[in-house]
Amino acid sequence: MLSSLRLRILAVTLVVVALALIINASVSYLTLETHNEAQIGQQLDAVASGNARAIEEWTRARADMMEATREPVMGDDPLTALIQLAESGGFLSAYIGRPDGSIMTSDGWDAPDDFDSTTRGWYTDAVARDDTIISRPFVDAVSGKQVVSFATPVKRDGRLAGVIGADVVIDDLIAEVAAIRPTPSSFAFLSRGGETLIAHPDAELIQQRLTAVSDSLTPELIARLGHQADAWEPVRIDGDAKRLVVAPVAGTDWELGVVLDEDEATAGLRAVLESAVMTLVIIAAITALLLGLWLKRAFAGLERARDALEDIASGEGDLTRRLPEQGRDEVAQIAAAFNRFIAKMHDVLLDVRDSSESVRIAATEIADGGQDLSRRTENAASSLQQTSASMEEITSTVEHTAESSRQANGLSESASQVARRGGEAVGQVVDTMQGIRDSAAQISEIVTVMDGIAFQTNLLALNASVEAARAGEQGRGFAVVAGEVRKLASRSAEAAKQIKGLIDTSSVRTEEGAAQVRAAGETMEEIVASVTRVTDVLGEITAATGEQSDGIGQVNVAVSELDRMTQQNAALVEESTTAAEQLKGQADRLAEAVAGFTLRERDQGDHRSAMPRLT
Repeated sequence: MLSSLRLRILAVTLVVVALALIINASVSYLTLETHNEAQIGQQLDAVASGNARAIEEWTRARADMMEATREPVMGDDPLTALIQLAESGGFLSAYIGRPDGSIMTSDGWDAPDDFDSTTRGWYTDAVARDDTIISRPFVDAVSGKQVVSFATPVKRDGRLAGVIGADVVIDDLIAEVAAIRPTPSSFAFLSRGGETLIAHPDAELIQQRLTAVSDSLTPELIARLGHQADAWEPVRIDGDAKRLVVAPVAGTDWELGVVLDEDEATAGLRAVLESAVMTLVIIAAITALLLGLWLKRAFAGLERARDALEDIASGEGDLTRRLPEQGRDEVAQIAAAFNRFIAKMHDVLLDVRDSSESVRIAATEIADGGQDLSRRTENAASSLQQTSASMEEITSTVEHTAESSRQANGLSESASQVARRGGEAVGQVVDTMQGIRDSAAQISEIVTVMDGIAFQTNLLALNASVEAARAGEQGRGFAVVAGEVRKLASRSAEAAKQIKGLIDTSSVRTEEGAAQVRAAGETMEEIVASVTRVTDVLGEITAATGEQSDGIGQVNVAVSELDRMTQQNAALVEESTTAAEQLKGQADRLAEAVAGFTLRERDQGDHRSAMPRLT
């Protein structure tokens, strides 16, 4: 879209013109809107306040008449004063109500017997306010017209003497309010206390609540606008946007509202806006026409240059051809610059053509050498992989041997510990046998003592027998005891001999066992020493095997690293070979690309004047 430079310039110019006109129209519109708003506000306020003053004069004149009649009605002829009041003020009837409930009227109306003037609204309101009041509108029963009552209290010596009242038809006032129309769709209304309608263009709304016109016409809104000068607020009546201005009627609780239609109030602004839009469209159309004709003429030379470039680009890349350089404008300058650029490109492509052939030959040699180096590197990598596999097998065998040596060393250490514990146990047995031998010697000594005791007992028993024999019959019982004692002594001696024999035999055997235990202890000590030497040797073998395993592991790591580096070198060689192949391919493509251009030969020199030009 808008690919043509001429169309872009035309579009940008139209946009700039449109923006300028829009900005100018916007500034004018905003300025006019500000003045229009102020003017509308002033006009509305003038209409509302002027008509409110007229209504105020109407009510003030009648209130003054009522107040001027206070003295005459208190004279000798109050009826004449009431008649004059009715005629001068245009009242239907004038009357005075007295505190006793009686009433006198200017038209001679006879009140019924139960009539009490003090209970009437006009009477009570005037007494309550102690000033002239205007009642709510009502329909007169006789004439059927809209009527309001004026009432003012009358006092004598500071005491209430009565209330003067008068009824006046307000049809003319309603007509005057209905005639207030700032615009065809605008209207005015007269209300009392912001609640009850006194006058309205629609007669059916009179004496109804003001909210019957619109729910937004609340007493609060009417009171707020009545206390603000030159102020209006937007309202919606029957779905249309309106502007409301309220002017209070001085001396009364009435207020005059003027409702202005929003569309009619801003009709002038819309007309100005429509004129600005039409002006914008007309100026934009004229500008587009004139500028388009001028651009078409101005870009004719550039289009010729474009056609010439397309002719060169769509051919076979003949860089010996040149653009025409007729004229002195920018198009001729572009053609001259392009011809100089083509000449430089021609020389550069000649150099590229010669260099591409050299690059192709060098790339071919690099690719061949890279392929040869890649084969040798792959062979070396294969050998290193085999070496690495063999080293891994050796490493596995050495690790297995080292593990077996560590297990044998652990077993020998366990055997050494067991033999050591056995030697200690044999030593304890030797000590125990020595203790048994000592105990046997002690028992032998005790048995010897017992044998001696038995021998002495036997001697004592023998002596006792001799003494009993000497005693005769008296010692017979003692002799019997002595004989028993000698028998026991003999038996004890015999048992002691047997025990001694057993102890001697046990001592001999104990001595033999002790000798055997000592021999076994010496043998265990030799076993412990041998196992200790075996453990030391296995420890040395284990250490040597571990060092050998670590050394082989380092060799294996070195071989793996060498294999990894060889693999990397092989990958680099392959990448280099691939790059050389790609370089060769690029050189071929470069040669083909350069061959696509028609170039002069080197032996033609700088005979550029002989190059053909496009006509």
